[in-house]
Amino acid sequence: MPVPTPHASTISIGLPSDEQLRAVVGNDHDGSNMLNVLKMMAGTEDMYAPSVGFIKAIFQANGIDPKIREVIMLRTAKVLNCPYEWQANVVLATNVGIGAGDIEALASDHAVTDLDPAYVLICAATDELSLGADMSDTTLSALLDTYGEVVTRKLILIIGWFNLLSRFLNGCRVPLETVNKIGQGTTPLSA
Repeated sequence: MPVPTPHASTISIGLPSDEQLRAVVGNDHDGSNMLNVLKMMAGTEDMYAPSVGFIKAIFQANGIDPKIREVIMLRTAKVLNCPYEWQANVVLATNVGIGAGDIEALASDHAVTDLDPAYVLICAATDELSLGADMSDTTLSALLDTYGEVVTRKLILIIGWFNLLSRFLNGCRVPLETVNKIGQGTTPLSA
């Protein structure tokens, strides 16, 4: 399966220390169970709380099927070559019921075509926005016909968020997790 591959870099931004994390997250912080992505976000200090608030909004958005959200995350990780996002979201996708065959198809180097039509449409939108910063009229029209205006706006915002997140993760070079901190959770905040 052609999944995202780690970058051959020698420079990275270190994860904040437990002391730095407690100053931002609070004294009840448990660094051993906190995902590296959240640790790196906590390293932004005043931007941490709004970032977590947006993550909560993404994972609680009305009208968004968790499987569709996970398809967006995995496809974004693939097209932007974000190994951390891929690693974490394979677990989340499995936890919401996406099968191994579908996950493998999402790792395609080409347009995704051999999945549920809803996934194919979301992958087309994700590919177009991630790679070209725009969507074709055909794709946008199909989203509107399928989901209506409100949910289509939400889907575009979610795609944009995971583009931002993948670029943040890659830019900071957030290290992969060495253990599964997500467990049976369905959001990064449940870890």
